Amino acid sequence: MLSKFISIFTVLSAAALALGCSSSRDVEVKGQVSSASAQGQILLEFFDVDGADKTSVHTAKADADGSFKATVALSGDEVLVRAIADADADGACSQGELWGETSAKIQDDAVEPITLVLGAEACPKAE
Repeated sequence: MLSKFISIFTVLSAAALALGCSSSRDVEVKGQVSSASAQGQILLEFFDVDGADKTSVHTAKADADGSFKATVALSGDEVLVRAIADADADGACSQGELWGETSAKIQDDAVEPITLVLGAEACPKAE
């Protein structure tokens, strides 16, 4: 019985420590996606940028008018937002799909409104 209690206590303590040590905070990211010819859903992918490290942390969709607003858990000093006119609905940039990305510095758990302009460049490498 005591060993079972110690095991449960150890697991709960480790979980609490892991949650308590997280330095992420909720950051409001909002803006507009602009494209002259994109149709259908615009997929948004949010990356936590911490120095040279970039980690995908959240996905969302832009509204029909191209506007978006999301609260994202981030720990770095910067957020990178990638927008893809996901015509084939596969959740990634495919050959011929329009896309764009931009980054913004985080200040006071928010970023200034950003604008993403979609273009017909080669898709970015998978992160």
